[in-house]
Amino acid sequence: MSLEVLEKNNKNLVFIVEGISVEMANAIRRIIISEIPAMAVDEVIILKNDSPLYDEIISHRLGLIPLTTDLKTYKLPRECECGGYGCALCQVSLTCEVTNTTNTPIEIYSRDLKSNDPKIIPVDPNIPIVKIDKNDKVIIEAYAILGMAKEHVKWQAVSNIFYRFYPQIDFDDSKCLECPDKCIVSRMCPEDLYDFSNKKTPILLEDYWKKCTLCNSCQKDCPKEAIKVSWKDNIYIFLVESDGVLPFDIIIKKTFDIFLEKIDEFVERLEEVEIES
Repeated sequence: MSLEVLEKNNKNLVFIVEGISVEMANAIRRIIISEIPAMAVDEVIILKNDSPLYDEIISHRLGLIPLTTDLKTYKLPRECECGGYGCALCQVSLTCEVTNTTNTPIEIYSRDLKSNDPKIIPVDPNIPIVKIDKNDKVIIEAYAILGMAKEHVKWQAVSNIFYRFYPQIDFDDSKCLECPDKCIVSRMCPEDLYDFSNKKTPILLEDYWKKCTLCNSCQKDCPKEAIKVSWKDNIYIFLVESDGVLPFDIIIKKTFDIFLEKIDEFVERLEEVEIES
């Protein structure tokens, strides 16, 4: 198996994986989207709420605020020595106390949540929570724990992830010389993979595979059947979108740690099964 990173920044990761089956590609996707632990608010205590929103709505909003996560320090509650009761190894406290002393309404943002651990804070400080009027007050205590997205989407470590086949287009431009409509392919392609600037024959861009969605419109619309669209076996292009909960290198490493754990568990259970001859 080989892996090549095409693009990486704080929000997006694009990479190519070669030498794996579609089943393994889907297993990687499912683990990343549902089994990577992430921190999120799970319990909220509303001590004072003068806002127009119900306590339940504010609690729901707090639960969906992405929080930076530290997998080295914190454990899943079920794996903690406290048994999930709530200790410094599995729980983070966030408080919010805001009083509107102005004569106009003010907005309470995620930056107003004060964490007892500076490593566990809202990813974006500008997420709106609620608006309060003059002389109103909001006092909140919230407790965040690690969890997995298969239990609740608020613990999802990535915003989105998908993979697609590596496209392969075979283009015989010699057939275009006799075509009555030489630019129809360049007009019909929704991703603009063909260049017709020379006004003679369309030219397939070298990096077409980065944008090609295998829609087959060029193959279907070409009157001379000069184009054949297919894909390469066992090569997949992954795109991961993150909200910043975890760095991409930690996400990928944790993914394969979980994958190997599942393989080991499967082997152990298989050995325990008595197979009838």
